[in-house]
Formats: sequence, C-alpha cells, structure tokens
Amino acid sequence: MEKELIKPVIPTLGKHIIVELSGCDENSINEITEVEKTMLEAAKQANATIIKSVFHKFSPVGVSGVVVISESHLSIHTWPELGYAAIDIYTCGNTTKPFKACYYLAKKFKAKKIKATYILRGIENKRKNLYTHKIKIIEGNINVLKVLPTRIKIEKYKNGNHKKDLLLVGG
Repeated sequence: MEKELIKPVIPTLGKHIIVELSGCDENSINEITEVEKTMLEAAKQANATIIKSVFHKFSPVGVSGVVVISESHLSIHTWPELGYAAIDIYTCGNTTKPFKACYYLAKKFKAKKIKATYILRGIENKRKNLYTHKIKIIEGNINVLKVLPTRIKIEKYKNGNHKKDLLLVGG
C-alpha cells in the first residue's frame, strides 16, 4: 500500500491542551503575583494577544486565575501542598503555539511530571452536520513537550480510502 503525507492538515477551529503538572515547586505555584506573571508570559510565548487577566489567592494556599486572550484563554488552579497545577490552554486560529505556553509553564513551575491531553477542536464533519474533535495524550517529563504536536497525519491509500491520526511534528 502506498502512503503519503497530505497537506494542508484537517481544518480545526481550536487547539485545546489540558495539562496536569505534578511535582511542582510549592512556592512557584503559591505566590499569586508570580503565578499571574508566569501565565501572562506563557500567553506571550504562545504568540497570543492578551486582553485581561484575573487571579485569586486562596487561604491558606492555592491560586486560581485566567488570562483572556483574543484567541481564547489560559487558566490555572494550583494545589501547592500537593505540588500540583491544573492548567487549561485553549487557542483558536493558526497564529498561536499553545505547546510553547505549556512547555514554558512546566519549566517555570519546575514540574517533574506532565500529562497533557491535546485536543484539536472544531473539526467539521459535513456528512453528519456537526463539529467534533481529535485527542492525543502526552505523558512523561518536561522533555516530552519538546515535540510539539501541530498537525494531523492523513494516510492515503491507493484505493482512495483515508486513515486519520494525530501526528507529533516539531514546530
């Protein structure tokens, strides 16, 4: 069977990364000013346009916040006593690089382990008259984020059938 990589990729309305950071430095995810500053810089790293940010410090520990960007949002909730941060990075359009934000946050919060669920959202299925998504899970240490998932691999066979899969491609 003949296989080929077809471009352009499947059109998608958004890229959504749900991130679990474990083994984070307790202080780096508990100081509200540092968490906000880091999240704002992560948005810049992703080439996003910042609109506004709102953050809240819990007592005795923990921070929650959101950075609203033209392309959607970045949000975080931390459990410093557990070394855990739950992060959501959602970007629309083709000008942003959400995994650059993800990598930056993992580095700044000194995460030992990462689990990222990468979701391509808003993929139109004209036949069924609906929008759907594709999911890829990435897990390991910070080095797994150096391979930035950016494309959909489409294998085309001689008989014309297509098989679609997520492909991790450096970006």
